Formats: sequence, structure tokens, C-alpha cells
Amino acid sequence: MRRKKEKPVVVISDLHVDRWENGRKEMFFEFLDHVVKTAKEMYVLGDIFDFPPLKGETVWPGHREIITRLRSLPERGIPLTYVIGNHDLSLRGIELDEGGFTMTYCDRKRCLVREIYGARVFMDHGHFHDPLFKEHIYDAIDFLRNVTGEPVDRRAVDFFRDVVRIFQREPKRKAAPGRKERTPGEVGVPERFLKIWEDAAEQVSKEMRCDAVVFGHTHAPGITPVAGGGKLYVNSGDWTTHATYVEFTPGKISLRDWTAAAPLKEVPMPVKSSRAYR
Repeated sequence: MRRKKEKPVVVISDLHVDRWENGRKEMFFEFLDHVVKTAKEMYVLGDIFDFPPLKGETVWPGHREIITRLRSLPERGIPLTYVIGNHDLSLRGIELDEGGFTMTYCDRKRCLVREIYGARVFMDHGHFHDPLFKEHIYDAIDFLRNVTGEPVDRRAVDFFRDVVRIFQREPKRKAAPGRKERTPGEVGVPERFLKIWEDAAEQVSKEMRCDAVVFGHTHAPGITPVAGGGKLYVNSGDWTTHATYVEFTPGKISLRDWTAAAPLKEVPMPVKSSRAYR
């Protein structure tokens, strides 16, 4: 008897829908329809939108259709887990687990770890590893929000980011011949800092005894071996410049772009260590 093909578990992050250009919303809805037809479950690792919205309107009227489409996934047979990021930090403190929809905020005490097709997978937005976004900043922002009653979250975080990154900038270099110059916003952090998340993934994989560590936040999609090649750091990229997502299937992890026919990268699922921890 032919074995039924297992459906993939899908991970995305960093939609930042306030920044979308014309046509991107329709493309994303096509992707969601594809998820409903083909996937088993979906995880969104933060930053769907910005609080307060960049365009000056409230979130619900401006993004009603996007929120409704995402929220309806469980009703269409796709359990949805949403991990709050740093740009939608105002949702921090709201914990939901109902009808196939889970919303949570991960910190040092609460982590999201799932067994996916034999692998132990750690998932988080990843902003706690950004040198600009240490935990005490978020505690201070929560305090200011409670005292003033104002949505200071994104303004404060972006202020810290913009001021510090003035001093991080390097002189602009010309692109190498035949190579497209990277456009602003293609990666959410300076490229020379991306190794911070590789090192963090290696540390997390050891502490949490995980086979794969998945972050968003940097907007830099990729799959990288860590800890001597036995474990993986996976970044889901973004939906502003890219249109990337990660698929977990039995024996394989795939990094895909919705606009590309072939996977950007595919690697074997690292399952040996997770079996040892059971």
C-alpha cells in the first residue's frame, strides 16, 4: 500500500505589511491559498505589521483583510502559531491558545520548541540577540507604555535602532562587476552582524538540545550549519524585499521563495541528536 505523503510545516516571518508595494498583498494571498492546499501547519515568527502603523492609520481598518485571512487558517484546517516580534511589541502580554490559533511572546523563560518530523526545532523572532534590542529596553518600553498610555513601542525601538546604526554604517562600496547591489531594506541588520545570529543559534541549540534553530528579524533568509555541522540555523527571511518561507518535511528542510520555481536551498533534516534526548 502506498504511503500517504506527509504535508510540510511552513514557517514565515517579517511581513511588515505597512511597507508592501502594490501587488504584494495579492501575491501573499495566493501563497496562503497554497498553504491551505498543501501544508500541515504554519508558524509566523513576528512582525506582521508595525505598531503604530507606518501610514498613520489604525491597524484593523488598514489590514483587516490580511488579519482575517491569517486568522481563518485554523478554520480551513491549518493550525496557526504566531510569535510576537519587536515591531508588534504592543501585543506582548496577550497569550492566546484557542481553536487552532496560538499567539505567544517568547522570552528567556518561555521558549517555543516543537518536535517536527523527528527533529527538535526551536523557533523565535530573534530580536533578543540583536545588540540593539536587549531585554531591559523592552521592560523600559512596557513601563513607558503603562505610565503614559501611549503606543511608544515601535517609536522607541526604531529610535534606538536608528541612532545606534548611524555609528554602524560603513562607507558605501561599489557593487562587484556583474553583481546586483543590495537595496536598502533587503537585510534588516548590517551584513557584518549576521554572524551574531549564527552564534546565537549554536548556543541555543546546545542549551535547548535542539536540532534546528529558526529565527526571523534579520530579513536575511538562509540555512547554515552550526555546532560542527550537526545542527542548523535557519532564517525565514521576510516578505518586504523577499517572499521567503521555510518548509519542514520528513527528512528535509527547504528554504523557498514564492516567486521562484525551485527551492533556494534544501538540506537533510538533522534528527540524530533529538532522538538521543528522548
